[in-house]
Amino acid sequence: MTLIQKINCFAIGLPITIAALAVFEVGMLSFALLSTVITGFLQVSIALVLFINHYKNRHLQAYLLLCILFFSLWFTMDWGWIWAMPPSLALYMTVILHYIVTEKPQ
Repeated sequence: MTLIQKINCFAIGLPITIAALAVFEVGMLSFALLSTVITGFLQVSIALVLFINHYKNRHLQAYLLLCILFFSLWFTMDWGWIWAMPPSLALYMTVILHYIVTEKPQ
């Protein structure tokens, strides 16, 4: 597992772990929601770093365009289903990371 994959696992596991602690303290749910911001920041940062080396990768291009679309919709529209996009983007970034790391150089 590469460093980038470990960072991604940390980013995805952080909100889940904090939310699990809500069993002991209900206020942890607010911290779990706030930690999703860290997840998004780390994943977009990873995508930008990978995009520098793999700029022709269609999956990275699509991910970055979807991130731009998410922020555009978030700031301009009152769309009730916008909350469904970040978990989908997190899952998509995880799949992209697995695809890029296991990709054989040609």
